[in-house]
Amino acid sequence: MDSVDRIREQLASVPLFARCHPSDLRAVATRCDVREVPAGTVLIHTGELDDEFFVLLSGAAVRGAPDAPVRKFGPGDYFGELAVLDPAPRSLDVTTTTDSVVATLTRAAFLTVLDAVPGITPQLLQFMAGRLRASDLHEEHEGQQ
Repeated sequence: MDSVDRIREQLASVPLFARCHPSDLRAVATRCDVREVPAGTVLIHTGELDDEFFVLLSGAAVRGAPDAPVRKFGPGDYFGELAVLDPAPRSLDVTTTTDSVVATLTRAAFLTVLDAVPGITPQLLQFMAGRLRASDLHEEHEGQQ
């Protein structure tokens, strides 16, 4: 299996892309860059504006402080997916804890995919509507407490 197919399979598990057709996912995967990074690399810095989405192909990483992680990531996990839609200051660091391989997709590459593969757009709109609905329900629930 080549790296594009490997990335395509990983993207299929990302909620942002889960309902996309495999050929559309392949178009996204071909625009990803693959990087090898050593343990201790900070992939996402708190407060920085960035536009990269990451899929961890191998290795391990943590979100939050390495000595008190909020979440641990392993192969197949992803982070920073909303940055391709709306670059905003990052909320928590993500640091590799072992030598790792990541696939990255920038906002510019993602926008190119949207132009080239219009079938992705309805899936993304559905994903964003679901996220907004979940956020609204969460706020409504907090307001009742």
